[in-house]
Amino acid sequence: MFLHGWSVDMKEAAIQFVLNGARISCTCDPDMTLLRYLRGTACLKGAKNGCGTGHCGACTVLMNGRPIRSCITKMSRVDGAEILTIEGLKGEDGGLHPIQKAFLDVGAIQCGFCTPGMVLAAKALLDQNPNPTEQEIVKALEHNYCRCTGYVKIIEAVALAAAWLRGEEPSQEEIRFLEHSTISLGEQEAQEPQKYRVLGQSIWDLDGPGKADGTLAYCGDMVRKDMVYGAFVWAPAPKGRVTGLDLSEAEAMPGVLRVITAEDVPGENRLGTFDREQPVFCDKEFNFLGDMLALVVAESEEQARAAAQAVKASWQAADGIYTIEDGIAKGSILMENGRQTGDVEAARTQAAVTVSGDYELERVEHGCLEPECALGCIEDGLLTVYATTQSPFEIRRMLGHIMAMDESTIKVVGTHLGGGFGSKCDAHIEAAAAVAAHVMNGPVMINLDRRESLLLSTKRHAYRTSYQVGFNADGTFSYLDASLCSDAGPYNNLSGGVLMQSCIFAGGPYHIPNISVKGKAVRTNNVLGGAFRGFGINQGAICIETLMDEAAEKLGLDPFEIRRRNALRIGSRTVGGELLKHSVGLVDTINLCEKLTREAVAEYAPLYPRGDKVLGVGVASGYKNVGVGKGVPDDGGCILTIREDGKLEMRVSGIDMGQGFRTAMLQICSEATGWRIEDIDVISGDTSRTLRHGQAVSERQTLNSGRAVVEAAARLKAECEANPWQPGERRQAEYYFVAPPTYKLEDEEARRTQGDEYRNYPAYAYTTQAAIVEVDKSNGKVKVLKVVAAHDVGRAINPHIIEGQIEGSCSMGIGYALQESFPSENGVPVNLYYGKLGLPKAGETPAYEIALVEDPEPLGPFGAKGISEVATVPMTPAVLNAIHDAVGVRMRRLPATPERVLAAMKRR
Repeated sequence: MFLHGWSVDMKEAAIQFVLNGARISCTCDPDMTLLRYLRGTACLKGAKNGCGTGHCGACTVLMNGRPIRSCITKMSRVDGAEILTIEGLKGEDGGLHPIQKAFLDVGAIQCGFCTPGMVLAAKALLDQNPNPTEQEIVKALEHNYCRCTGYVKIIEAVALAAAWLRGEEPSQEEIRFLEHSTISLGEQEAQEPQKYRVLGQSIWDLDGPGKADGTLAYCGDMVRKDMVYGAFVWAPAPKGRVTGLDLSEAEAMPGVLRVITAEDVPGENRLGTFDREQPVFCDKEFNFLGDMLALVVAESEEQARAAAQAVKASWQAADGIYTIEDGIAKGSILMENGRQTGDVEAARTQAAVTVSGDYELERVEHGCLEPECALGCIEDGLLTVYATTQSPFEIRRMLGHIMAMDESTIKVVGTHLGGGFGSKCDAHIEAAAAVAAHVMNGPVMINLDRRESLLLSTKRHAYRTSYQVGFNADGTFSYLDASLCSDAGPYNNLSGGVLMQSCIFAGGPYHIPNISVKGKAVRTNNVLGGAFRGFGINQGAICIETLMDEAAEKLGLDPFEIRRRNALRIGSRTVGGELLKHSVGLVDTINLCEKLTREAVAEYAPLYPRGDKVLGVGVASGYKNVGVGKGVPDDGGCILTIREDGKLEMRVSGIDMGQGFRTAMLQICSEATGWRIEDIDVISGDTSRTLRHGQAVSERQTLNSGRAVVEAAARLKAECEANPWQPGERRQAEYYFVAPPTYKLEDEEARRTQGDEYRNYPAYAYTTQAAIVEVDKSNGKVKVLKVVAAHDVGRAINPHIIEGQIEGSCSMGIGYALQESFPSENGVPVNLYYGKLGLPKAGETPAYEIALVEDPEPLGPFGAKGISEVATVPMTPAVLNAIHDAVGVRMRRLPATPERVLAAMKRR
């Protein structure tokens, strides 16, 4: 009997093999997976369990020099073999191997969860082929997914390592064959910036060495003395009523210690980062397949999972809501939002050109390589939860209600995340871990498998939109009339905030005088909608940017020119009504993107058409809030301590999910204090050691926490100037930064009373991007050849980090356009396998031309602002516009799969 890869019926066999050069002789179940042996028996945590089905590649190790997926390799196959894990890979000096150093040098490591598998796959290639082509590199990585980087720097890192191993020292230009980037000043920047000591340098990721050699501990790698394991009993259907739970069989199974239910929750049986709506454990009704009925706690994970399957739930089916249209018809509305200004009806009659479209946008899975995990325990007298979360302080506040405890008695630690992208903003399993630790009075580990993660975690919302846009004869906007409806799932996991943001950004980064925007979030019994890179902006951007291209075509205008004529500038007002006063680099990005795109097209155009393959070019602009805003305080804190030995300790508010937050804070701190990077220790993610801060979302951390670092450094320097530090002393300074107040879209009173000080967000990032694509007219297949991305970054702190964030975001935007989806039928997801999510792979990596514009943001540290999300916004519509340019069809339903593109061409 097998349950999600866990063997229950035990048998034993003698297995002999070589592990990292050491001879091993063990007696174990021959059907046990090698991954389970490595992580459990051998305590080698470098190989990760990202999917358990052999799809993601995070578990890759080498067997007899060949890469294998250890999560599906049985120990019986290992007998007599030689196994190399990341822990056994060493350089000649016993330190990092050249492949690992190459990954660090080019910036190929972000969250790091995929890195050990990638490195070993690269080693297997280079052992056999010391001078591989780009095509041979991507072929070698075809079984290894990376959701963070977009693969560009990974491919380049393998090429660099190959050169080093051949004894060569290639130039940066030779290695950066998939990307080229420049940094220039924005038109509003009157003078050259000062020369910085550390800022602007592409230093190694602070935690990169530990990610490269597999020693960095993620939540699922943690071990505590006497730790036991939890496994959930899940809802049996998308909608129903619980009439009883029979625990008797489960409680009698080997290793089972307790079955925890709603009766064991000390306080409020409701979880949620903000709105606590979802039951910790359902005792009356369940509303989607990710609802949890109970938690089985046992001595081992396999025992807990087996017993969870043995719990018998009695239940009655109930009618559910599974489409946006049905939800609207039945009045199942979670929230409505929008704004009307000007006179849309009058403008409608006067517009020179009108374009319109209805869009069907499917939900999308984040695809983090690391599934959700939480460890509940008692430490230093505090109820402690280590968790894969972007929201440690919000989780702590929630646990206070659930545990009926004062927050001061609870500690939450956001561990190093194997990807986030918004999926780990919401509360998931932290409450169950806290309750379990309380009940068991000891450590309880809960680790979701991929199927469970796909059922429970939030998704990018599915949307149904209807847009009509009018333009004047000169190409400027006349009016916008937009309706946006989202599928929230059953509980409000940030769906209200996502909807409001969709409405604020519904018109893109443009000045529109007459506006009617109406939004609805619909409660259904599908999987949960929530935060995802872009946070509701992406869906509206698809609509406004593709319709803008249609209008340009009707008006005889160039796609760049129509955007330039309508672009937000200093002095413009957004759809939300905010007056923009500074750091508005949109026109700079349009101009740069136009120049670079025309140069790129000149290279590709002579090569097409090639048989049935034709070339297309598409452009789109976008902007993204920096900070949560909308009435939510944006904050960040920093505590700087000079220790007795002269080293500097920085406790900074924030979470690193692979976006380089800790590295950026280190560089800002070094620049602001004058301390050397190697003399600064960075602490983050721990509610007991850092100042309170809001969620790690909305590109806010660089601005908020970075500003706090700069201000704390100024206080520390002033203290030391007045009273110089002496060895053996301990000095400390702290700063808690709060950005200027922001207001909700519907807050008309604030508009009246605040006047030009009314704002929806602390700041904005702006971008224009182009996609050059190849479309095969014989089968509808679309290939993105090159991306041109021009970005207003405020100030570039670490160019490699910025490039990686742009490339990874663009990869997600391309996936959203062409292949990613997470559909369901009557509340049941169609696919629950990682390899079938449609995520981009290494072989689908385009080339990149990146132009960074420095138009400093006054609120930000040294003028910097966030960059981790905005590139997703224009990427999807740029690809859709390129498809139209190539074959003349407009894709209103996503993803634009080859079948859909071909069908649209036949209808044309």
